[in-house]
Amino acid sequence: MRILVLNAHPDQGSFSDAVAAAYVEGAGEMGHEVKSVMLRELQFDLVLRGGYHSNKPLEPDIAQQQELISWCQHLVVISPNWWWAAPALLKGYVDRVFLPEFAMRYHARFPYVEPLLRGRSARVIYTQNSPRLVGWLFRGDLFWRWISHAVLGHCGFHPVRRLAMYGAKDASAACKSHFLDSARKLGRGGA
Repeated sequence: MRILVLNAHPDQGSFSDAVAAAYVEGAGEMGHEVKSVMLRELQFDLVLRGGYHSNKPLEPDIAQQQELISWCQHLVVISPNWWWAAPALLKGYVDRVFLPEFAMRYHARFPYVEPLLRGRSARVIYTQNSPRLVGWLFRGDLFWRWISHAVLGHCGFHPVRRLAMYGAKDASAACKSHFLDSARKLGRGGA
C-alpha cells in the first residue's frame, strides 16, 4: 500500500514525532511504501491569500504535497489537538493544499460538491490533554469533526478513522508506550 504520513506538530522532538516514527516503522516492517512529511519543514505561506479567487502560483512544496496526496492510497495525519482545533500549521496546510479543482469541485446545483480524492482512506492520530468525556460532553470533539467530515470526507476520503490519546499531558510512560504500540500496529496493517 502507498501510505503518506503527515506530522503536523510544529516542534521537533514532540510526542507526535514518536507516534509518526512508530507508524512508519510498523508500515515498513510489512513492506508498505511509505512517504513521511514533517509539515514544519515545508516552505509555504500558511495564509490562503486571495482565498479561492486567486490564481496565485503554488509554492514548490505545496505542488509537491498535492502530488504526494494524489500518489497515496492511505493518508495518515498525526497532530495535537489544541484549543479543540488543529494547530495553525495543519490548518494552513489544509487551506493551501486541499484546493478546489484538486481536492473537490463545486457545482451550482445539487450535489454541490464533487469530491476529487475518492479511492483513498485516511487515519487521523491525535493527542489532546482533556479527558475523552470532557471533550465529548462539552465540545463534541470539534477537531475530529472538522478533519474527518469537513476536510477529508468532503474531499472523498473513505473510510476516515481515528486513534486518539486523551489526557495526553498527564499520561504515564506506560500509557504513552501503549499508544506508540497501537500506532505501530496500525502501520503494519496499513490502517
